[in-house]
Amino acid sequence: MLRDLLQLARNPAPDARAKLLQRVADVFLDRVGHHTPAELELFCEIILKLLDGSETEERARLSHRMAPWRDTPQAVAYRLASDEIKVAAPMLEHSPSLSEADLIKLARRMPQSHLVALARRADMPCRLSDTLVEVGRTKVWREMAGNVNSTYSDWALRTLAKRSLSDAPLRARMSARPDLTPLICEWLIPHVNASTRVRLEAILSGSDPRDVAAPDNVRQDLRRRFDIFLETCGVAELQQLVKDGEYRLGTIILVLLAEGRSHDAFQMIAAHTQHSLKAVQRAIYQAGIDELINMCHAAGLSDQVFLALAHLRCKHLRIPENQAMRWLETFRRVMEQAPPPHPDPSDRKRPS
Repeated sequence: MLRDLLQLARNPAPDARAKLLQRVADVFLDRVGHHTPAELELFCEIILKLLDGSETEERARLSHRMAPWRDTPQAVAYRLASDEIKVAAPMLEHSPSLSEADLIKLARRMPQSHLVALARRADMPCRLSDTLVEVGRTKVWREMAGNVNSTYSDWALRTLAKRSLSDAPLRARMSARPDLTPLICEWLIPHVNASTRVRLEAILSGSDPRDVAAPDNVRQDLRRRFDIFLETCGVAELQQLVKDGEYRLGTIILVLLAEGRSHDAFQMIAAHTQHSLKAVQRAIYQAGIDELINMCHAAGLSDQVFLALAHLRCKHLRIPENQAMRWLETFRRVMEQAPPPHPDPSDRKRPS
């Protein structure tokens, strides 16, 4: 069959060649993973012949279909990745047939639109990410900062962080990354909003970045998984998510505080600790810091949530916000000696 297709490939009619191109792809995908080296070589020869003179739409369709497969011949993958961006994007983003050397070569010779697609690759090699930081521009850096499926070298992270100080969208994406170092947090803190500052301060004070929630990421996850918009979602609905183990109580509280819904956050703490709403408000705004520490312990809240509430307390009492960091040290000392709180029902299940 393959040799018959090779004969058909010599037909110069555009419609015939377009149909044949997709037919060859059908034959390839029908037995992907089971072709012999000779068959793959023949596929490569046929497809390369058909690509010459084919329409952009047909090349883009082929690229989309063949990008995910390791069996896609390297010459075909590279040819499509070098095409105009509509054709190249699937290969640049997903193709496992492209080697590290291929990717770096493409990064150094292709336009910025292609580098943006490369910046979306999951688990990209460090040499590629370093190259993208070096030769890319703002759109590429923003895409890299938002790509949490790839880890970067210390040099790449530091360079992206420095460049983010003059670009708000880049800074927002960098601040939400799970692999920030304390040094990068120090650079970013003076330039971010209150909720982001709380997260970065928690990392700076020793919390594992993987355990520190980014409110923007939680908002997006709620909308994607549950079709819930925080602006219109009621406390009862959010409490049910915690009860069902979809989210930790502290994660939801952080998002509510970032949304300016402190009253609703207090309601959730009150329900979880079986305190009155007034008692929660008093612990945060009026009573001594020990009462706030005890309440956060009873609710099983993390360092980051305590820090967010401590910042709220500083603002209300009109005292310097750096006092919140000193209270956090006290909170941690107490937590080291205190017995564990009642289990958080959300520990049964974590969001993916």
